[in-house]
Amino acid sequence: MQIKPPKIIGLTKVRNEAAIIKDTLDRWGEICTGGIYVYDDVSDDMTVNICRTHPKVKDIVMGQVWDADREKAEWMNRQMVLARAQQDADADTWFVYFDADEHPYNFEDWGLFENPDVKAIAARLYDIYITPEDEKKHYLEREWIGPEFRTIVFFFRNLPGIRYHLPDQRIVTFPANVGNIPIAFDVKHYGKGFSVAHWEATCDYYIKFWPKYSDKWRQRKGKAVHTDMLSDFGNKLIKWEDRKAGFSLEPMPYGKN
Repeated sequence: MQIKPPKIIGLTKVRNEAAIIKDTLDRWGEICTGGIYVYDDVSDDMTVNICRTHPKVKDIVMGQVWDADREKAEWMNRQMVLARAQQDADADTWFVYFDADEHPYNFEDWGLFENPDVKAIAARLYDIYITPEDEKKHYLEREWIGPEFRTIVFFFRNLPGIRYHLPDQRIVTFPANVGNIPIAFDVKHYGKGFSVAHWEATCDYYIKFWPKYSDKWRQRKGKAVHTDMLSDFGNKLIKWEDRKAGFSLEPMPYGKN
């Protein structure tokens, strides 16, 4: 491990994440040497207060109006928090974007930040599921995942021209010469494995505000607990410790969720 870690600024956007956001900020705070910048999408719970009092949070960009056009809001919110963080960044700064329900694991290759040829670093993101055996447990105790993973860029250098500008954009736009992007760690995605109530609220959210995902989520109503032990993509669940047996969803038209 390098003696002096690079300046890494965390970026996230949140809305009504009071039940999970402290855990998420704690996890990413171990990595974000330059602090964390938050975009709040008009939360009406304690999310902002939790973020404001967290020692790793440097600033909060407060949204003024909740935009029902979610394809536009996804990229605009991320762009706004990136632009704010860039005010406190320099040419050597790294950024890491994460959603409020994502926790990093197994990141150990700090030498990647010192390699001038590495402009970005990706992770394998796995969905956590609720099963009959852990329905009553705390969400952090759940260990069943889908074997599928999505390869998503999390870390990226403060390169000229990086931006969010495309509908429903999650991965930042890079210059054309970004080169190869190594995959260096894993991420647990708790969006489907937090609680039954959260699952139902997620279904309602996609049904109402995301036409391109609404049919898929309508079929998931009432199915938070995976009694069949299958993922949402029809594959047998595996334990987190067995994730190397998984496979990528990248070639499949799986959408976002």
